[in-house]
Amino acid sequence: MAAAAFLSSQTAATASELHYRTVFADQYATGSSLVHAFFEVLSATGSPSGVIGTTREQDKISKDLVKPFLDPAFQVQRATGQRYAIGSYIPSDVDLFELEGIHVTRPSKDVLVVRYSAKTIATLPGEELVMSKTMAPRLTVFHWSSKESRWRVLSHANFNTPIAAICNDKPIVESPWSAGSDIGDQELGEQLMTNFFDLIEKGDARPMLHPLIQYQSANGVGYTTLAERQANSKFPRPYLDKPAVTRNGSLLVVTQYNTADERVLMGKYQLRGGKSSLIATFMTENRGPWRLIAFASFAPAKTLPVDFQCKDPALQISAPLQTVPAAR
Repeated sequence: MAAAAFLSSQTAATASELHYRTVFADQYATGSSLVHAFFEVLSATGSPSGVIGTTREQDKISKDLVKPFLDPAFQVQRATGQRYAIGSYIPSDVDLFELEGIHVTRPSKDVLVVRYSAKTIATLPGEELVMSKTMAPRLTVFHWSSKESRWRVLSHANFNTPIAAICNDKPIVESPWSAGSDIGDQELGEQLMTNFFDLIEKGDARPMLHPLIQYQSANGVGYTTLAERQANSKFPRPYLDKPAVTRNGSLLVVTQYNTADERVLMGKYQLRGGKSSLIATFMTENRGPWRLIAFASFAPAKTLPVDFQCKDPALQISAPLQTVPAAR
């Protein structure tokens, strides 16, 4: 019976692997199928279900498993403030996941932008931080590689926060990592972000926004196209720090920390001042202007909802590997 159970589990894992590999290899795959396939990959990484923390060997296996599905210009930004590129990325240790509210745009034939919410049971490798199990936004950009005949993740914004975060006091962990990009690309990314916030300060960033831009804020507000944007945003340009820029041809990704005294989203949503982070994905067509196709801002709401209940105090496991007690 034990052998039968093992074979059943092994067969299920193999079927899942075959499924996500098939989806990523399908040029006509939908945005919904791609985000599900991406989370299937993530759920195949890390330690066994119910275990907090990963070993170095597990982290290496996880990196090797995920890497073929990441674009060379890949960057991820997490709500913790951490960011990674393809060479340094260790995926979240996802045990279970549920996706909903999926919105898809296609700014070009080889680019899909997907905004959605995800509920996961997950921990961060190396940090042993247990992440919230509630629905939280995600914003993912996929890029089709004709050379590899495969969709790959170009950028990913993860708004899930650790249980260690109490109320609206979100942790900001500055990643010292630098993408080490070409000097010209680095300067281009920095200039694009400066130009974008200069337009915000003047009251309308429309000249830099693609009609099919998808936007997501940590306060839960987002829009799927420029036509859905409720109003312009206007606030003083924040102090921009430590930009990391990656580029693959006509696509460019920037992660950056920013500090502001105030932030007002679309004229009515008050966001917290202080330090925050962002991830922006730009695209150019036929050597035209660079425009934003995806933008994620991690500045949380200034005030908590009336019915919001603060989370329990920090839960951080210092041991490298520990079993989660069974639910009662």
